[in-house]
Amino acid sequence: MEFYDVHTHQIFLEDNDDPYHSCIFDVYPLEFEVAKESYERHAFSCGIHPWYSEDSDTQMAYLNEIAPNPRIIAIGETGLDRLKGPSFEVQTAVFKKHIKLSEKLSKPVIIHCVKAWEELIQVRKETRPTEPWIIHGYRGRPELTKRLIKEGFLFSIGDNINVESMQLIPLDSLFCETDEDEMTIREIYLQTALALNMEVEEFAGRIAENVRRIFPALPPPKPYYPDEEEEGE
Repeated sequence: MEFYDVHTHQIFLEDNDDPYHSCIFDVYPLEFEVAKESYERHAFSCGIHPWYSEDSDTQMAYLNEIAPNPRIIAIGETGLDRLKGPSFEVQTAVFKKHIKLSEKLSKPVIIHCVKAWEELIQVRKETRPTEPWIIHGYRGRPELTKRLIKEGFLFSIGDNINVESMQLIPLDSLFCETDEDEMTIREIYLQTALALNMEVEEFAGRIAENVRRIFPALPPPKPYYPDEEEEGE
């Protein structure tokens, strides 16, 4: 099996960096230069969170400079948040700048959305993107899930899942993540596979196919063989 974590803020050091997973670290533009030297094996998403989108011209200008770097394989997280951050006018303007950059560089977008689904869908209709949009940390209800599937969104699942919604999402639209959660990526794979009534090996294989399709530049991890681990105990 191969484990992929497509959105994380976890800090991995040499002694706790599980060789059996590959991840996409989310960093702010001004963090990237240091981060890329610290994590040689992993890749990055880079963007401005909607909470901090006000007075973000400097970060946005720098993002445009560094985003072509091949270590940055996704733009974001970016998006809309009704509960925190500046006005929707400010958030939407910055969000659209990320979308434009994503389209220019042919890199997917990692989406943060809190209670702003109508606005998110409207922006998608206005901008008509060709690059994938992945809603990270998704836990929405079934009716919302059906609508987002119809609109063409992809989904990344963390530790807090809505099982009924999970069973609606096409497997080729699904990813897993740790974000800032306490569960490891292996535990999230196990939990999600259980919700889908799948063997974790089959589930991991399907997620790996999605990663290779959407994030072909993400380096594969060392394959994990649980039988060999048990034999070594």
